[in-house]
Amino acid sequence: MGFMDYFKFLPVEITLDILTRLQAETVLDSKSVCKTWRDLISYHPSFSKMHLDHHLNHADSDSGKLSFVALSDNEIGCSKFYFFEYNENHDQSTTQPIERIRRINLNTPFKPFRNVFSCNGLICLDRHPFLGAQPHCICNPITKEYIVLPEIKTGYCDPPWSVEFTSGFGYVSSTNEYKVVGIYRSEPRHMEVYIYTLGSGNGWRNVGKFSSQFSCTIHWDQGAFVNGVIYWMCNELEIILVFNLAEEKFSEALSPPPLPPDSIWQNNRIGVLNGFLFYAIHLVVEGAECFDIWLLKKKDGKHGTKERDQHQSLVWNKEFRVDDVELFGVTKSNGVLIYTNNYLNIYDTKASTSKRIVDFKERFCAVIPHKNTLVSLTELGEKDVKIMECFKIEETESHD
Repeated sequence: MGFMDYFKFLPVEITLDILTRLQAETVLDSKSVCKTWRDLISYHPSFSKMHLDHHLNHADSDSGKLSFVALSDNEIGCSKFYFFEYNENHDQSTTQPIERIRRINLNTPFKPFRNVFSCNGLICLDRHPFLGAQPHCICNPITKEYIVLPEIKTGYCDPPWSVEFTSGFGYVSSTNEYKVVGIYRSEPRHMEVYIYTLGSGNGWRNVGKFSSQFSCTIHWDQGAFVNGVIYWMCNELEIILVFNLAEEKFSEALSPPPLPPDSIWQNNRIGVLNGFLFYAIHLVVEGAECFDIWLLKKKDGKHGTKERDQHQSLVWNKEFRVDDVELFGVTKSNGVLIYTNNYLNIYDTKASTSKRIVDFKERFCAVIPHKNTLVSLTELGEKDVKIMECFKIEETESHD
């Protein structure tokens, strides 16, 4: 009896448990092993959800592994995606900490992009505003599925490039829903919010106009999504707007960490760092620019996972100071991963020194956390799903 023959006697539940523990790329390769595995992976109604749940609940960061997608954009209309992993537990004598660098050819229907989001393996892109309206493209680089969302019908007569617009993308775990949020401000005292829920069949829904504290100028960068909430910086009131994806409304605004008297709000920024919202305060110390990084955490020091956690239970914690704000990860030993132009560096916060770990030979405009998954746009209920052309994925060696 061959080795593979023993798998025929395993209960389906055990086979599913084994397959859902594999990395997404390995799962796809496993479809060609035997008919039983192919049928389970391709046709079991809960396989992709089971695979996602397992990998969300067993974070690679616990083992020293972090994964990311990097976007290079050397010229208008020329964008390239790379997937790579950082492995803190690498053999320092023989290997580099950056592993599995892969060029991903996403044949997206429009370029260049303004915002790039990643959530549970889905990448959401929105088109740069100078091209006109703001259609969104959502794709899974592993399954090659993609959709182009319809344009938002606002009824505004102003040309699209004259209307302030920002967006966000996130996931509601309680309902297994992925939502794209678009916010317009074309009137002095109002912001109008639209939501597209993947697979709902409802298209863009206008969830209302918001005034009062929300009628302010947003930092029109992309929203930062953490635990069911999307955050934007509000320039005029110097607060952070909080949009609850499950309830589809703004919650009580979030105050920033203590700011120095000479702090300029527009020089600060927010983002996501290892699953936490961070706030970066711009400083000039002895003539040199630097940033104090604060993370929003629960008062007991544990990372909140409930989407409806009250922000009263969250507090800002000052973590470290860095010399560059383009940070995208923190290792188990508290090294800070930073990208500058085409270089990935690791910053030692105690020694205030930076070490180059890889040269991609191309300038990055964004590096974002990303986990390869099998989340299917078709299974979510989207009707007009297309498959990107199947390009060969290029393996790239690390460059010292």
